[in-house]
Amino acid sequence: MNPTQTAAWATLNAHKKNLAALSLEQLRQADGSRSERYKICACHIELDYARHHITDETLVLFEQLLNEQGWRAWQKKMFSGEPINTSENRSVLHVALRDSYKGADSHISQEVAQTQARFFAFAEAVRHGEIKGHSEQIITDVVNLGIGGSDLGPRLICQALADMSAQPRVHFVANIDPIELSRTLNSLDPERTLFILSSKSFSTMETQVNAQAAHAWLCAHYRVEPDDAIGLAIKQTHFCATSNNVQAASAWGIPTERCYTLPEWVGGRFSLWSAIGLSIAIALGIEQFKQLLAGAHEMDEHFLSTPFTNNMPAMLAMLGVWYGNFHGTQVHGVISYAERLRYFADYLQQLEMESNGKSIDKQGELIDYPTAPVLFGGLGTVTQHSFFQLLHQGRVRVPLDIISVEPDTTPAYTDDTRTQDLLLFAQAQSDALAYGINALPETLRVEWQSKPTYSHFPANQPNSRIHLSTFNAHTLGALIALYEHKTFLQGVIWNINSFDQWGVELGKVMFGAMKKQSA
Repeated sequence: MNPTQTAAWATLNAHKKNLAALSLEQLRQADGSRSERYKICACHIELDYARHHITDETLVLFEQLLNEQGWRAWQKKMFSGEPINTSENRSVLHVALRDSYKGADSHISQEVAQTQARFFAFAEAVRHGEIKGHSEQIITDVVNLGIGGSDLGPRLICQALADMSAQPRVHFVANIDPIELSRTLNSLDPERTLFILSSKSFSTMETQVNAQAAHAWLCAHYRVEPDDAIGLAIKQTHFCATSNNVQAASAWGIPTERCYTLPEWVGGRFSLWSAIGLSIAIALGIEQFKQLLAGAHEMDEHFLSTPFTNNMPAMLAMLGVWYGNFHGTQVHGVISYAERLRYFADYLQQLEMESNGKSIDKQGELIDYPTAPVLFGGLGTVTQHSFFQLLHQGRVRVPLDIISVEPDTTPAYTDDTRTQDLLLFAQAQSDALAYGINALPETLRVEWQSKPTYSHFPANQPNSRIHLSTFNAHTLGALIALYEHKTFLQGVIWNINSFDQWGVELGKVMFGAMKKQSA
């Protein structure tokens, strides 16, 4: 139903007004135990949500709103395969790819297992030098040609976990701007390069254009024409595809045995767990890919079985609703104090804004309340020297997720104090944003209070601290699943379909019309 018509919504509005006069510092002073009580630990991840404008009463009302919107029923619908993508009449079963399907259709699990076996085998063959190019050279570099969900998730994971010195190396090209492909190919050997065309429909224009350019690059090296016999044979040895449109891939020139499908019930931005993750399996190996799936599965089970007050995805979802719908914030930031999470905010931008950037509810009616906020982010400590000025002293309230990783699990810097400093910066910025100079030791606080007014900090910026006790494929899988479920649950609260993306289409259609007119 329309969430604004629920009893909990009205009560939360009144409750927010009662809390409005209290700062985060005052809430901290009034409740000395909140820093210990407002924590959730699951899947080697700790969520510390003490620096939020909430009390125990807020949490009770959060759960009431979830219950009134039927969150447990919607969980059951998704995990059992009911067609909750109502505009396209599709199930939403990316969870089945990580062994979390709760329905009765045995064919779904069989389909997952068969597809995984096929692309796992190909990935291992590439890794062991069994797949060779046109001139019988082993493959040392793999280029994933995809965009959106066929790029962002695999790019994130490979950058986070791959050994950049090992072969085969995996690269990513998404942009239709020829510079990205040109710069990638400039350092590669054509005879040792394999391309993955990642496109569920095999019709994505950007991917098609880059694939043709990659083929032309190979043909130029072999000094053949793209459409002669050798040129066509090159497609069979230097290309493979992850796509549902096997017929189109085959017509393009990719052998059917090198085309790896994904089910229709997997949406693009949830597809990294599927054959779209072929680049991941090549970069990391299938054992790490299985660990990625296992971490996501663990978070799935936590989400399904844990009561609200200890349910990490549900808490993150409700905190987002709390600020966006009751405090009027329309921006959300994600700051990762880990270089390996460089692409995490990019990935979340598609996940959250493409899923919940909607103004039509499930009944097809216009809604008059905010849905997904604008999401931005970056790396700590780099962002501390750029937009953190606005966060500390600007006039925009920006709830944040501040993500950190336990230092002693960073292999490259196990004995390096820089990893300790990263964690301390994450803690320091989190407290400074929430409490301002009140977070300082007394002597420093007195000194700071004597500074001119332009040095003063309004503070009161809410933020969640998300800390990974270890960083590996398992915990990264759990972290991604955490945000997937947060996004799904916010869609439930807002009564919108999180699993279509019609807003992506209009610009494409308009481009096609303009290109036809200019031809």
